[in-house]
Amino acid sequence: MKKNPVSPADAAELRRRAEERLKKRKGGQVGKGATPLLVEDTQRLIQELQIHQIELELQNEELKTSRAEVEAGLALYAELYDFAPVSYFTLGRDGTIRRVNLTGARVLDMERGRLAGRRFAHFVSDEDRPAFNAFLKKVFASREKETCEAALRKEKKGPPSPERSGSRRFGEMSQSIVHMEAVASGDGQECRVVLADITGRKQAEAALQQAHDELEQRVVARTEELRQANAGLRADIIERKRGEEALQESEEKYRSLAVSVDSMYLVDRDCTYLFMNEGHRNRFGLPLEEIIGRRYGEFHSEEDTKEFADCIREVCETGKPSIKEHRSERDRMYFLRTFTPIMGRSPVGEISKVVIVSKDITKRKQAEKDIIETVQQLHETRDMLIQFEKEAAVGRLAVGVAHELLNPVSIISSRLQFMEDETLTDQVREGVRICREQLQRIAKISQDLHQSSAIQPRLHVSGDLRDMIELSLKMTESRIREDQVCVVYHPPPAIIPVKMASDRISKVMVHLILNACDALLNTDQKRLIITVQYPIATDKPSSVLLIVADNGCGVSEGDMNRIFDPFFTTKDPGKGTGLGLSVSKGIIQEHGGTIHMENNDMGGASFIVELPFDHP
Repeated sequence: MKKNPVSPADAAELRRRAEERLKKRKGGQVGKGATPLLVEDTQRLIQELQIHQIELELQNEELKTSRAEVEAGLALYAELYDFAPVSYFTLGRDGTIRRVNLTGARVLDMERGRLAGRRFAHFVSDEDRPAFNAFLKKVFASREKETCEAALRKEKKGPPSPERSGSRRFGEMSQSIVHMEAVASGDGQECRVVLADITGRKQAEAALQQAHDELEQRVVARTEELRQANAGLRADIIERKRGEEALQESEEKYRSLAVSVDSMYLVDRDCTYLFMNEGHRNRFGLPLEEIIGRRYGEFHSEEDTKEFADCIREVCETGKPSIKEHRSERDRMYFLRTFTPIMGRSPVGEISKVVIVSKDITKRKQAEKDIIETVQQLHETRDMLIQFEKEAAVGRLAVGVAHELLNPVSIISSRLQFMEDETLTDQVREGVRICREQLQRIAKISQDLHQSSAIQPRLHVSGDLRDMIELSLKMTESRIREDQVCVVYHPPPAIIPVKMASDRISKVMVHLILNACDALLNTDQKRLIITVQYPIATDKPSSVLLIVADNGCGVSEGDMNRIFDPFFTTKDPGKGTGLGLSVSKGIIQEHGGTIHMENNDMGGASFIVELPFDHP
């Protein structure tokens, strides 16, 4: 930076100093006879001084530039030092940390400002701390570069574990392995340590060593397996030769056995006939050459072929024999078929063929069917006898109770009738009416008991079941209207001929409808569905189904087996005798039919009555 030209005052000062310097150069004194400085010399001196001033300014600028370069170099050195990929530490003779770069602070997992003054040995694991202390002494003693490997511990971040929740000062520790190179400084008061994290390398070396050990073990194991396999292969070859000899012998036995068995044939995995004996060929009625080489499905139905193919597949997959019963669609005969797998020669161990031995069990199946029917009839007879005994006991009790009840009931009823003819108050007359209604109920119960116990032969005539349903709906019309029940009934277009006593079947139907109305009392949208259908859709049905269903409360599982027992009712006390369904079941059985109850999808109950169909 240039300064302004020298002012006159400065020029005078410079002249004085120049004269003094000139005097010194000439001996230090100026006599009277000395020649005064010329003006030209003075100007030349001023010019020299100005030139020297410019030189000083140039030197100053160069010094500033050098200082800036030094400062930039120091900044670059600091940046390289702090962000170096390796860790740099400066330690004192006692192992305290004096300086550390940022990488070293990250390795120790602590802020750099907190590391100054702390002993480096604090971060070394307990196992490696003695070796580190010896390493540090050796560095200061030898003044040469020394190396060491040690495990460092550092605090884990995050909440402490429950076991160390009381030692928050040190926290939980994790370890890393580092390689250290150190050399002492010239004055021997500190050392500089270069530290590199080799945890990954150590882990890789350990993993590599483990993999090497495992590989050696596998090689040893595989060598032993190959040795054993070789020995086994030799044994298999010997065994196979023996097997081939035994196979030839067994083939001769097999052929003689095939002749003696009634029905035997051989197929492959695709159900193609490969062989059959004469007994099985006779069932086809064809020459043998027209059967061998053709598939099973060419002679049997699709369903039979699928069943046979499934058996062949099962035997081939499991390798185990299988025994299945089969009914031939050709002659309706029953056979017990034994499927036995046969191992193929190529590839060894694969099932390639299946031999089937078929035994006629038609007579045995018929005998089993007869036994089952006989046992079923015995069970039905036993149940019928038990029911007859129960009904007989109930009948005897009912006749006695009815007889004993009707005599006093008739007397009381006549007395109440006389009282109605007298002049009575309205309250007393209402009481008399209620008493007569209850007496009529007692009389009805007695009559029901009498009817349930007495089996009277009745004449069954052929009639239209539709007429009986219509009559029953008319008889209960007032109750249905009063309870606001929606009846769903679509009469079939054709006549439904059934041999029946119309009044008895009508009584059953009325009772089922009234029972449904009782079950619908607490239902908002009351529905009663009457359906007539046939159990099996055939041109000539053997029976007809009459179904009365409601969407009421249904019947619990515990009561379903007792619903038809005498005197059992699910109604509230005083609202049912428990004889309606029992009497209805007896009437249906008189007609050769059945009745049972099921809970339906609407939440209510369905009563299904099955009656024999009367064919003309």
